[in-house]
Amino acid sequence: MQKIGGMVRVQLRRAVPVLWRLAAAPGGFVLAGASVFGAVHPLGLALVLGARGGTALLASAGAALGCVFLLPAADAARYLGALAAAAAGRLLVRRPSAFWPAAAAGCGTLLLIQTLLAAGGVGGAADWAAAVGDCALAVAFGWAMRRGAASDPASLLPWAAAGLIGLEQFSSGLFQPAALAFCLLGLIPASRGRVRDAAVLCVVGGAALSAAGSPLAFGLMGPAAGCLTAAVFVPGETAGCAALFFAGALTGVLAAPTLGQAAQLTACAGIACVGFFLLPRRLREAFPGTAAPAAVEGSRPVLAGAGARLVRVADTLEEVADIVNQVCEKLPKKGESYNWVVDHVAEELCRSCANREVCWVAGYSTTMDGFYQLKPVLERQGRAAVEQLPGQFCRCVHPVELCGATSRAYALYRSRREARVQAGTMRAALTEQYGAMADALARIADELNQGLSTDEGKSQRVAGWFASWGLEPLECAVQLDLAGRMQVTVTVSRTAFTAAEQREIAAETGHICRRALGAPEIVHRRTLTTLTLREQPVYAPRFALAGRAARDGVSGDAADQFCDAFGCAHMLLCDGMGTGRPAAVDGNLAARLTGQLVRAGFGGEAAARLVNVALSLKSEEESGATLDLLTVDLYTGKGTIFKAGAAPGFVVRQGKAGVLDGPSLPVGILDKVVSRRQPVTLTEGDLAVLLSDGALADGPAWVTQQLELCAAVGNTPQEIADILAEMAAARQKPGVPPDDITVVVMQLEKAV
Repeated sequence: MQKIGGMVRVQLRRAVPVLWRLAAAPGGFVLAGASVFGAVHPLGLALVLGARGGTALLASAGAALGCVFLLPAADAARYLGALAAAAAGRLLVRRPSAFWPAAAAGCGTLLLIQTLLAAGGVGGAADWAAAVGDCALAVAFGWAMRRGAASDPASLLPWAAAGLIGLEQFSSGLFQPAALAFCLLGLIPASRGRVRDAAVLCVVGGAALSAAGSPLAFGLMGPAAGCLTAAVFVPGETAGCAALFFAGALTGVLAAPTLGQAAQLTACAGIACVGFFLLPRRLREAFPGTAAPAAVEGSRPVLAGAGARLVRVADTLEEVADIVNQVCEKLPKKGESYNWVVDHVAEELCRSCANREVCWVAGYSTTMDGFYQLKPVLERQGRAAVEQLPGQFCRCVHPVELCGATSRAYALYRSRREARVQAGTMRAALTEQYGAMADALARIADELNQGLSTDEGKSQRVAGWFASWGLEPLECAVQLDLAGRMQVTVTVSRTAFTAAEQREIAAETGHICRRALGAPEIVHRRTLTTLTLREQPVYAPRFALAGRAARDGVSGDAADQFCDAFGCAHMLLCDGMGTGRPAAVDGNLAARLTGQLVRAGFGGEAAARLVNVALSLKSEEESGATLDLLTVDLYTGKGTIFKAGAAPGFVVRQGKAGVLDGPSLPVGILDKVVSRRQPVTLTEGDLAVLLSDGALADGPAWVTQQLELCAAVGNTPQEIADILAEMAAARQKPGVPPDDITVVVMQLEKAV
């Protein structure tokens, strides 16, 4: 509904010039006869002074007619002269500062006429004092009407006050249009939960009606209290707002001096509730108001404290992982050798046997030799039969029971060994997860500690722009990091945005902030929507991808190329061990998990550690994949390349190709990640190329030569990827099983 309200407001804003022209003459007619404090009529002159553009003449004509028909003859003569002089001043001085010449002409003429009338015996000192009050109020109202910006909700206040005063002259009996308008002006912002707007309108409206001498001024505190109660307790609920408003209005009825006035106030409140129900919701949503700017004071200490706490949490998680590993390494290892099987059989079977002294004292060596002779049988088939017992057990008087006890002990030994291996794997996975989360939290803490400074002025202007479209920000902050890059964060009630709306938001916000901002990153959380706009990067990446599957059309390689919300470009290549579908499962799992983690803000090392855990726990069979990740900051061109068992990468700078390589191992085959990280810097026109090992079956030298040739010719990134993939497929050696081939390319271009 906020978007609908914004659309209605846009339509109303476009119709404002026409509405001004249509309302200028009737408004002048009504305001000319309005009385303030029972003796002065300044609003007709104020409208002529405050009217904008070509509406001044229409307002003057309407005010002149109002003076003739609504005022006594003596008063009409004074005000007609003042109106004529003010209109002449507006016509003769067509400048933004034309207000003061027109005000001087109108007020001077009014005072001059009153002086002449007093000299002729018409009126006295009281009338002359009233004329001075007329001039002061006309200038004050006219200045407020003229100076208010159309986009500023506060500019509506003088117009609302003047309108209420003008309507009061038509009040009669139960017909109280001014009081009815007062109630509606308070109800509309109250229904939207705008406590401050409702309070300001109630105060201004109450003062205006009191100045106009409304017979219901005694009870205006009742409707005002009802509006504020509704705004606080039931915002957005039409029936609830109307009910609380009417209940508050009835408290004002209790102060009525007469039964007739009580009936007038009750009828006015009831009609206001009916009118509120009949008012289209789109118009209620289009009501402008003042959006409370985000509270940014003290945000820096809060962020610094949050960063310090994240650092402590990261250190604690790392310590927990180290302690778990140290404790597990020092614990005694139980049941780790075959001797445990022998001891278990001796305890279960031989302890109560009459021949235990013969077997385990006199013939201890012979009995142990027999058990170790039986070990290959147990390892081969998991159990032993009587006929498979070695000769050392010829003295045993319970051969059947011996076979059963030995088989049970060996099965238990094997299950304990498997459980120990699994527990070790799970412990390693747990500690790796702790370590990876510690790395991620430490990185977030570094970002929080970078010292974002908030521009409060721009924050308020951005919040005001969103509010003018019906999207009242719950939080709005325009911030700069240490490098001077701008970030705008706005939180509103949950709202969906089309692509066109997102482009418009980026354009308007960038215009306010005087920066080129990229498309907003939108995150929906329950009832809230957060938009984050970041300054447009200096560089823009051009991505390209080409590949050839070794067999069955299924490639074990998986690649991903994307830009994250932090202004970085990423190029990812994972190669599952082997070829075909099993390799494709490992490669795609590694690429998908790594891409998701990097998008969430994890670094290459932390992502690799978590992917290593996922692959090691995926199945009982060994799983592994290489990981090649290139990350480039699009603001500076600086980046890193992270390799875990991946083939060499290549960088082409100014037509010269260089190799990026180093010792590392694939993820998923060891408890720890053995990787290599290398810094890299790219500028406009530079290329970065990642290849799977299938493309380098003939070595990396030809790739270097071909890249330099492509750079000299001026091939596009996609053409380079296709050329390298085709040439790699042609260079695969005959008689050697083919391998999957994948080539990913990124080239930087100027974005701004």
